[in-house]
Amino acid sequence: MSLRLRWQHVVAGAVATGAIASLAVWVWPRQEAPGGSTPLHVHNSWWHAEPAYDRVDLPSAPAAAQQTRDRLYLGSFAGTVPAGEWCVGEDRRLNPCHGLRDRFEYYLLGIGEVTVDQLRALVQDEARQANGDLIASQIMRVWDGYWQLRTYHWRTQFSEHDRSTWMPLLAEQRLVRRDILGPAWAEAFYAEEESGFEALQAHVESGKPLPPDSGAPVPQMLPGVDAAQVTAERVARYGVAAAQRLAAVDSQWADWQRRLDAARQESIRLRRATNLSDVLRAQELNRYIAANFGPEEAIRVRALLAD
Repeated sequence: MSLRLRWQHVVAGAVATGAIASLAVWVWPRQEAPGGSTPLHVHNSWWHAEPAYDRVDLPSAPAAAQQTRDRLYLGSFAGTVPAGEWCVGEDRRLNPCHGLRDRFEYYLLGIGEVTVDQLRALVQDEARQANGDLIASQIMRVWDGYWQLRTYHWRTQFSEHDRSTWMPLLAEQRLVRRDILGPAWAEAFYAEEESGFEALQAHVESGKPLPPDSGAPVPQMLPGVDAAQVTAERVARYGVAAAQRLAAVDSQWADWQRRLDAARQESIRLRRATNLSDVLRAQELNRYIAANFGPEEAIRVRALLAD
């Protein structure tokens, strides 16, 4: 699945799934900290926190960043530009804003093609080129805190179908986000999602049905939402051409999910094939992936199947 399609899906589905997705903390796929280390719950100021993984602050970082840049932009990042912004004002100061989270998430789409450390080196190099060393170092502190949250193991068990788990997890998330990022950055990154989720909770508790989201991919809609109704609303809101583009994204996403599910089943079948050695299982799975996915997709599929 191309980065462009994945990014369109994230944008298209943000309205319908944003509130619940924010409660799940945008982990896709969920990553363990390298070396098996557990993300640190930082107290007091996150500026004094040690990251949960080894930083890539080596003299060779610019060269390593260029290798990562070449690999991504000649691959799935081809034809794209970074989303979001660096949040640096005219006063040349780093100011908390949601755009920096969008920028981080854009680069994190490269997980699976490159490692988290390689992505960090790339972000650090691009931040340095755009803003200078001092601001780049401040941006990377935010990156470290944000990645810590992306890999944080929440103590509250969440179930989308058990509303008694919703608000306790939100309360835990609010506390930890502000503990790790500090109040200003936590508000900039998460305040809209948190208030949106509270509004969703109140709406559900009122007993009123959820309104359809015209931007969400139809296969991901909640049960009972009519696809034709969504299409009609898209046409009314955005016009025929935009509705057709969203429908194309729906179709591509559904195709991707179908092929990924089939690959998972094939992986399970091969693992259960007692007549095959580990080498033969790997060869058979590689043949299956090559036959059903493009080169860019294959990298992502192997990463997802390894979870």
